[in-house]
Amino acid sequence: MSQYKTVPFYNDWLNIDGMTAGNGIDHTMNLDVDFFEKLTPFNDAKLKQWRIEAAQRCAETLGPFPALCFSGGVDSQAMLHCWAEADLEAHVIIFTFKDGLNKQDCEHAKQYCQKFDIPYREVEFDIVSFLTRDNADMTTKYGNISPHFNTHYRFIEILTHMGYTGVCFGGQAPDRNCGEYGVNTSKVPYYWATCAEKFDIAVQGSFLSFSPELAWAISVSTPDVEVIGHNNRESTALRDWENEQKAIAKKYDAKLIGYRRVGFDLVPQPQKYTGFELVKDYFAEKTGDGWAFETQFRLPLTRMNGGIYNKDQHIYKINLSASQVRAIDSIYLKHFPPSD
Repeated sequence: MSQYKTVPFYNDWLNIDGMTAGNGIDHTMNLDVDFFEKLTPFNDAKLKQWRIEAAQRCAETLGPFPALCFSGGVDSQAMLHCWAEADLEAHVIIFTFKDGLNKQDCEHAKQYCQKFDIPYREVEFDIVSFLTRDNADMTTKYGNISPHFNTHYRFIEILTHMGYTGVCFGGQAPDRNCGEYGVNTSKVPYYWATCAEKFDIAVQGSFLSFSPELAWAISVSTPDVEVIGHNNRESTALRDWENEQKAIAKKYDAKLIGYRRVGFDLVPQPQKYTGFELVKDYFAEKTGDGWAFETQFRLPLTRMNGGIYNKDQHIYKINLSASQVRAIDSIYLKHFPPSD
């Protein structure tokens, strides 16, 4: 076991013990009203300090040979920006699926690195072989019912064998949707904390967790596009695909605004990618079934061993006090005054 360890949140500013235990108790935030009163007004020097601190604090947990998993998305672009601004060394890793099955992600990730002169290392990964042979075994080992997460867990194992002492992913800031904060804090990216002890190296699911100031600065700088029902726990097969894509596009555009407002240089993707679009297309073409990926690689995981890995159906969010909400709203509504 590594001497370096996963730290879900710097100084425990967000308590996610309920999710870790799977008991349905929402997160609580250990930040008082005074924290938010001191957060603003934003200025370039303050924002730069928070960006650098997020990278420095995270890097301290990763050991002498850290790896940054880079997908090319907004969050991982922000991660690389902070590392460069803090003048920290790390290997940028881009996992490329065999036969180009995530080329939309990889090409964009490489485009970003080339624009900002960031060295990177490509690691080829046979996603089809993994899904058909090892996906279920990863659920048994780590307890997750997502083929996406299972793939990332295998990435961690590969990086461990390559000699890295820690790995970090982009993460996300607390979301504001339909006037409610933190509804996106369910299990992405914080699910890493539920199985951290099973990894042999430190794994940080969100570098933003190391700066509550930066995380909340992004949150209150991101417009609430009020996407009702987006990212709910309904079966994928029951959701309206076209409306889901529109919701994803609206959230992505809003996210770009928030990150840019706090000083991040971004290279937007043509659309929001999950990294698995072409993988799903591959199995759809192979079987003639548009839902083949879900029926072959996700649904069986929910039923394994009588569904023991699928018991916790709670949608975790941040349980804010009334005073915390008022303090956050006082900042957000200055940035985005009500139109009526």
